[in-house]
Amino acid sequence: MAAYNLKNVSSVHCGLFREISNETERVPPTKCPIPLISVDVNASLVHAVAQVEVTQVYVNKEEQPIEAIYFFPVNPEGAVTHFQAELEGRVIKGVVKAHEEAKEEYERAVRSQRTAFLGEETKADIFKIRVGFLKPGSQVKVIIGYVTQVKNEPGTNAIRFYIPTTVAPRYVSPSEKDDKAKEIGNMRFSDSSPARLTLKVVVSLQDKIKSIESPTHSIQVEKQGQIPGKQGWEKALVKLSGTTIDMDRDFVLNILPEQIHKPRLYSEKMADGSTAVMVHLIPSFKLDEQKTELIFVLDRSGSMNGQSIRLAKEALLLFLHSMPADCYFNVIGFGSSFSFLFPNSAKYDDGTLKIAVAHTKDLEADLGGTEILKPLKDIFEKPEIKGYLRQVFVLTDGQVSNTDGVIGLTQANAHKARVFALGIGNGASHHLVEGLAKAGGGTAAFVAYNESINNKVLNQLKNALQPSLTDIKLTWEGVELGLPTENRRIAVNKEKTLMGYNKPIEPVPESRIEYKQSPKQIPPIHDGSQLLVFGLFHRECPSGVVITALSPDGPLTIRLEHSDENDVGTSGMLHRLAALKLVRELELEISGLSYQGVDQVSQSEESKKNEIIEIACKNGITSKYTSFVAIDVEDETKQLLKNWGMETRYVPLQLAHRWYGGKCSLNSLSCASTTSALTKPYSFLLPLSLHQGDTANVPSQLVHFSHGGKPPHIPRRCASIEPLYAPLAPPFPTILTNFNAGEAHHLRSTPNAGNDLMFRSSPNVVPMPIDSLQGNNDTMISSTEADDDSGEDIGFGLFDDYDETKNETLDEDLEEESVLFRTSCQKLINLQCYDGSFALDDKLSDIIAIPLDKLNEGKLI
Repeated sequence: MAAYNLKNVSSVHCGLFREISNETERVPPTKCPIPLISVDVNASLVHAVAQVEVTQVYVNKEEQPIEAIYFFPVNPEGAVTHFQAELEGRVIKGVVKAHEEAKEEYERAVRSQRTAFLGEETKADIFKIRVGFLKPGSQVKVIIGYVTQVKNEPGTNAIRFYIPTTVAPRYVSPSEKDDKAKEIGNMRFSDSSPARLTLKVVVSLQDKIKSIESPTHSIQVEKQGQIPGKQGWEKALVKLSGTTIDMDRDFVLNILPEQIHKPRLYSEKMADGSTAVMVHLIPSFKLDEQKTELIFVLDRSGSMNGQSIRLAKEALLLFLHSMPADCYFNVIGFGSSFSFLFPNSAKYDDGTLKIAVAHTKDLEADLGGTEILKPLKDIFEKPEIKGYLRQVFVLTDGQVSNTDGVIGLTQANAHKARVFALGIGNGASHHLVEGLAKAGGGTAAFVAYNESINNKVLNQLKNALQPSLTDIKLTWEGVELGLPTENRRIAVNKEKTLMGYNKPIEPVPESRIEYKQSPKQIPPIHDGSQLLVFGLFHRECPSGVVITALSPDGPLTIRLEHSDENDVGTSGMLHRLAALKLVRELELEISGLSYQGVDQVSQSEESKKNEIIEIACKNGITSKYTSFVAIDVEDETKQLLKNWGMETRYVPLQLAHRWYGGKCSLNSLSCASTTSALTKPYSFLLPLSLHQGDTANVPSQLVHFSHGGKPPHIPRRCASIEPLYAPLAPPFPTILTNFNAGEAHHLRSTPNAGNDLMFRSSPNVVPMPIDSLQGNNDTMISSTEADDDSGEDIGFGLFDDYDETKNETLDEDLEEESVLFRTSCQKLINLQCYDGSFALDDKLSDIIAIPLDKLNEGKLI
């Protein structure tokens, strides 16, 4: 092994390195201003539904045209229904089209140097906005409106309304190759808000408002009393206490009505005569408990570090101490890998409880990426325990990109187990958590960092221990219902006459009314969990409805009467929500197709996709297959400007509050870098200790990593006070590769390269799982010289200072030191936060052999 001398190196950077050809490349990157300057949110809540309007202002402060791209969070229970831009006094309204058509129209306009806008779903809870060819000095206002249902806090009378403001970084599995996964992998993040946020919510209830509180923000509540002309309705205005610049957590309101819940039938009649009615019911019942097998699936990925894993452990301990005596249970921890506490679910007794409690207390967020698909498959494939119904509880922040696959798998196996989900933290994915519960026939709940978890846990356990109500049917009163249009048979004239033979007979006007129900298949009903069902009628409004649900004790029913007091106006909100529920129902069916072994899957998928496009375009809503597009037609006649290229600027999302968990900031122990996508494996210097000074001789350990062309989630310590650039480490599982000393490359640090860092790589390395890192003698971790032509040698390594004359003894100890290196490397990987940083605690101190008090003082050496 060679030794090097660090000659008075004043600033050394760890991370990714690239070979540079000359000193002219050492130019600090130009910092581009963020084009988004403000975000204003206005929401109107009416009992169980809401309309949200988000106004974003973009300004191009650069000297060339730009394309601004912003991934904005929306409620997955809703969909965007309004999209328009205001540019230089012109209003440019968006139109919903099939995604491919909208994208092509947008790109054609941008190529023609016209300002254009595209709004599309990346996922049900991520809305991607593209503002294309925004000219220098131009300012544009983009207005996005979406409708959504509003749920009650399960098991209570309180209404829980939330507005998402950020999307936490999501793990992208190596197996995901589709465009949506690539988009999620390319999202940008920052530890500060990209723009100023203002927010206002108008709350309207058909009841007196007892209280409005927020567990996430400081708010001002102004109760405005009864709504004029609406008997029994009250209104309140909610604002943030002052202007905030933070968009790092969901904005959550808990609204408590004065009275207990009263089931109602709401209606909305439009100018064309069509009527939408909405059944709003929070059922209350108690059935005999059933014998159960309870399986707890705990997210131990890096994104759960800090308070998230502590909340998850608190919830799991409460579950364990609250289970019934006669049950089976098991605990699974998952990340890049997963493991069961017991090989098979164990009978619940004092002994197994003691083992589970001790195991839970020792759990950490130390398993890397969020690979939830594999453990769920394993659970569904395990044989059932006769007489005990399987109930699965998933405790997670839900930060994965393959949500459709996870939800589809759950739906395809809903006959084997019910799935309940608990979302942990301020940035938990509602799409995954609620999608799991919906597909698995269970319930979903969320807990923010400063909320009590007890009632949420006990309510979920209560619902898992008793049957849900199924086979729900609605019987409408006051209207004589006919078949939907698509099911009607057209009568043909068979009389042999010159006036109409074999032609359709003109239909005789009927009193029977065509209608649609949304959703078509009503999900199971749980005690204390809200049920919303929509009916769409072409003309008349029903006078009432009878709801019947099947239980082990026989059918349970309730009758609701319609009242004019329950009319919600003519905004079209109920109509669009009814259409949205039909779309989401079809999307869920598509997700489950690949897991059901259905013949002609592609044909069935294409049919459902076309139905989604038809419904979405007709009702003006976005979906998985439809997008909004808006083009500024004023630019059509203007002459094209030659050599005027467009630069793309991503608006970074603010990291979710306390998302990285530990006490360590981005600028202390971590040093990360974003890179362009590559197709080859690459080299990386892994520093475990740092030595600086005239006489320090340091070997450098060169480790090869490989991952599908993108940087892995890698352990590192920052070797300088001011790191190069500290965004997130890309959330990918690390794969270590075999390395031969002859494949070492000449590397040089580039402290001014910012986020443009590149590196050299070897195409001949063979990937090998990180699990083989520890104790595998076939893995070679060899040294290489990082010789800087300027005369300053840069090196990082495991070993302490040593004299060159001791090289002969060093070689003899190489094998022992390599095992130590592999063990330390694995431990560091297990400790690392999702952003590449480390919590400053005793575990880190022990591994890197630096006293904790020194770490807290920022002394890394």
